[in-house]
Amino acid sequence: MTGEGQSLLARLLMPGVAGHEMDDVGQPVSIATEEAALVSAAGEKRRRDFTLGRWCAHAALAQLGGDDGVIGLSKSGAPLWPDGFCGSITHTAGYAAAMVARCADFLGLGVDAERVGGVTQKLWPRLFDADETALLAALSPDLQMRVATILFSAKEACFKAWSPLGAAPQSFRDIHVALRDDGFDAISAAGLLTGRFAVRDDLVLTAASIPAR
Repeated sequence: MTGEGQSLLARLLMPGVAGHEMDDVGQPVSIATEEAALVSAAGEKRRRDFTLGRWCAHAALAQLGGDDGVIGLSKSGAPLWPDGFCGSITHTAGYAAAMVARCADFLGLGVDAERVGGVTQKLWPRLFDADETALLAALSPDLQMRVATILFSAKEACFKAWSPLGAAPQSFRDIHVALRDDGFDAISAAGLLTGRFAVRDDLVLTAASIPAR
């Protein structure tokens, strides 16, 4: 873990979950040839994001003694984890992170990083239900952008956590998020998920998990 980013991810980790993050300052980072080949035809930014995310994922797996295989890529673009492990990878401008756990302990994990400013009012009808939209409309413009980013990121984290179970909703509007202090509750047809969020400057990080028992 590096710099101030360490405290950001650390605030979201729960017992049984390993995580690693990186502030991207252009440092050299490498991954296995087999993994690099998965995005060899992509643009430079995509290859960089992919490399940072996989590097963080392997560092997290190593904490659990599971970093001895390639992290593949499914048709949907989700990571294919080594047998016995589940996890989630995220990246945004200047930052990447990953969370990993054993499948015996968790059925699904989701982590998502976003920069404040990308979730504009034009996107609200596609992302938020009536109650969430009313909440945002009552806020000052600056707070609107931050809360909208947290809500969107929470939905993304939950989507990632539900996906391995085939329970991810078709639309983010089908996930209702209620914020509480530094956490949130997310409700959809798949059930209730709880998660946490942390903010550093314009960087928002959220995480959700589904315990196995």
